[in-house]
Amino acid sequence: MKKMDKMRKLISFKSTLLILILSLISGCTLLKSPPRAKMIILIGIDGMGTDGFQVARTPQLNALVQDGALSLKARGVMPTVSAPIWGSILTGAGPEQHGITSNSWLRDNYSIEATSKDSEGFFPSIFTIIREQMPKAKTAIIYDWDGLGNIFNHKYLDLVELTKGYKETIKKAISYIIEEKPQFIFLYIGHPDEVGHESGYGSKEYYTAIENVDRELSGLVQELKKRMIYEEAHIIVLADHGGLDFGHGGESMHEIEVPWMITGPGVIKNRMIEQPINLWDTASTIAYLSGLKQPGEWLGRPVLGAFEANREEAGKNWRRYLPKPGSSVKSGLYTEPKELSFTVDAEGVEIRYTMDGSEPNPSSLLYKKPVILDKSATIAAKSMKENMESAKSVIRFTRILGIKNVFLKSKASSRYPSRGALSLVDGLRGTSNHRDGKWMGFEGNDLEATIDFGKSRDIRKVTIGFIKAEKSWIFLPRSIEFSVSENGKSFRTVGLTLKNEMKRLAGEGVNNIPKEFKGLRARYLKVKATNIGLCPEGHPGAGEKAWLFADEIIIE
Repeated sequence: MKKMDKMRKLISFKSTLLILILSLISGCTLLKSPPRAKMIILIGIDGMGTDGFQVARTPQLNALVQDGALSLKARGVMPTVSAPIWGSILTGAGPEQHGITSNSWLRDNYSIEATSKDSEGFFPSIFTIIREQMPKAKTAIIYDWDGLGNIFNHKYLDLVELTKGYKETIKKAISYIIEEKPQFIFLYIGHPDEVGHESGYGSKEYYTAIENVDRELSGLVQELKKRMIYEEAHIIVLADHGGLDFGHGGESMHEIEVPWMITGPGVIKNRMIEQPINLWDTASTIAYLSGLKQPGEWLGRPVLGAFEANREEAGKNWRRYLPKPGSSVKSGLYTEPKELSFTVDAEGVEIRYTMDGSEPNPSSLLYKKPVILDKSATIAAKSMKENMESAKSVIRFTRILGIKNVFLKSKASSRYPSRGALSLVDGLRGTSNHRDGKWMGFEGNDLEATIDFGKSRDIRKVTIGFIKAEKSWIFLPRSIEFSVSENGKSFRTVGLTLKNEMKRLAGEGVNNIPKEFKGLRARYLKVKATNIGLCPEGHPGAGEKAWLFADEIIIE
């Protein structure tokens, strides 16, 4: 019995010792948590996708990356439009939880009920928990898009100010930071997105817009350094979405994937974050830095891999950032040869490229001078320096022979633009899925395309590809009219295909409607496919606009 008692006491002593050791280890872990943030500055740049950030010359943003950590694969939410995404960034949850599903969302005008709301109808945001758990801390938002002000409860902030543009936003932010020293301030900048819609994402004007914002942000950082605030502050810079052509809101990596960077005390330096990041993790990271408990309604998690204290996660992040090459030629359809040149926003790097789309490596072609593109090719390029490589730039150059240009009288829907007017003659056929990116859709409008061959040529047969999917409101045209011209101004009609004739040739799905000609020669060919206008009686969408979809005009 005595031996048994001694054994029990020994086991009890060891158990107590083990608990003490685990407690000490836990205590050490807590001591190694990131320093509690004295100030957090969130800078949101609307529309700055990963391509825009890497290609534009952004010395200030690049300097922040040198002082901190960067991900080029932060994931937004669906739909890829501003209000739902900024709502997710500020509330640590997705549209399914906070209920913000469009830019027109209002607290009393919505489709999806929020899973949790305060007395005034708002889902809990980062501003909410700062005010509740740090009642003396100051918070602010300075922004230049009025729609942003609808998605959070203003009563939890000390300052909510709408400005007339990004320069005023940054100027006012500098003054407020210096004078009030807020715990958290959010600067929203909408300029790149506005230019993307006007001039196109990936356009020269778009990159310039990002560069102009970077220049103004340099003034902010210099003031922070001058006032000895920079070394103590945590700065997070991110975007909500990227874009394609002149818009966003679709389902593509160009739209949903954005840069996310952080700098400040306890943040790893000059490293790429390998762990997955969702934009709603931003609010959780701000709460983590502020020592706050996040609400149970939130889905977000702190980006632990960005902090030195979390050695296991941070240790996986060893890669450094190099901007990828920018190119003088964008992916697209071309009727003439183009000169391709590369530039990169970094010193002492070389650019390696391939002409077949394969992955560039240190043995690939070294870029020294512009390359003439005179036939279709897929060009892939990377910046390289020592043991570092950038993300890959890809240019899909498609050369169309025998055609000078294609003009559309009415633009296709922004939802189904294919690759522009030239995609009607690029030789790429659509599938039975009208969302495959190869179909050009017209809602209630006619397809009227004028093809310029550059010189007169024989025209023996014209075949047009349409899709019939009446359950999706997509109908064949009422008629197809063909006309030709030598000067591009005076046209004469040479053929007409009516609905009854099409019915004999067509069925559900993809349809190729042919028209043959004899002894026809012309420089210009005009094809007008007349939309039926409205869905007919008896159809579930009766009275609503009908769709007309075409993928290709084949001339023989």
